[in-house]
Amino acid sequence: RLDEMLKESEDLINETGFYHGVEMLSLKKENPFHYERSYAALRGALVSARETALHVAASPIVKEIGELCFALYTPEGDSIVVSTGILVHVHTMSEAIKFMIREGYEDDPGINPGDIFLNNDPDCGNVHTTDVQTIIPIFWRNELIGWAGGVTHQIDTGGITPGHDLVAAIQRFDDGVYYTCRKIGSNDKIWKDHMINARRSVRTPLYWELDEKCRLAGCLMIRDAVNDFIEREGINYYKRFMREAIEEGRRILQKRVKERLIPGRYRAAAFFDLPLKDEAWQPRAKLNKITNEPIEIIVKEDGTLSLSFEGSSGPGPNPMNCGKGAMEGGQWVLLTQILIYGDKVNDGAYFAVEKNYP
Repeated sequence: RLDEMLKESEDLINETGFYHGVEMLSLKKENPFHYERSYAALRGALVSARETALHVAASPIVKEIGELCFALYTPEGDSIVVSTGILVHVHTMSEAIKFMIREGYEDDPGINPGDIFLNNDPDCGNVHTTDVQTIIPIFWRNELIGWAGGVTHQIDTGGITPGHDLVAAIQRFDDGVYYTCRKIGSNDKIWKDHMINARRSVRTPLYWELDEKCRLAGCLMIRDAVNDFIEREGINYYKRFMREAIEEGRRILQKRVKERLIPGRYRAAAFFDLPLKDEAWQPRAKLNKITNEPIEIIVKEDGTLSLSFEGSSGPGPNPMNCGKGAMEGGQWVLLTQILIYGDKVNDGAYFAVEKNYP
């Protein structure tokens, strides 16, 4: 069961310190060229899916600005390889997959070949409602062996104001339409009732429908590429490879930290002003205030990091509130672009960092 697999994976890294207990990168040691070629093949498939999906159907904000990305995940929801694009969302989709596992989706509503899931809920691993995720399971001979996910930044989600940055929102109920890890299709087809609901929930139904097709097209291309990979390399190689790739990603971050940072405790103070007394739309939000945003980073000798935001101001009636998914996404993209931009990027970096979000 997926919930058992997720618990086993979490227990193994806590007990051993290695992702999924993988202490030896045996595939890389036995045949490093084949190992690197395998990684490049999967990553190339994801980049190809992104570039092709752009031209299948996409809104201007996706096609012209490039506000999308795709990722491949383990059965437990850890990213193995990612495409180019808005990398902040790679781990947010990971959190969404784990939400579905922990909520018992395997039993109800069920996870079957050809199913399609949609998420834009910031409390389930997203950043804000205008980032919309399409996630599909990948099966090999009736065994769920992974997930493909794609995310696009929507032009509108029917929030309190038009557009994709809801600066007048002060609570969850101002954010527009919510799809909380909802099943929206089966047999590789989006259900008609979902599309009717989506079109009636946003101000730009044409662009929503285009991006829905874009994300699904990319995910289906990734699923086909994974099946081709397994046909070529074998299922046992794939299962071992995905674990080793993530563990190598964890070690890569540790190496970069040792190269570029000095062990110790670093603290910084930051403040963010919210002059909303004369500008806010809603009476409760008409306040001028300053929020406190301190950070403490501990660089450890083994190359791991510890981040703490203890002392941060609490939420309030303003649009700048932040959930765990947004924090994870922001931290993840910062680490990958500042420290491991020239190497393998996956959830290995996530597992090398301790976080405290008070």
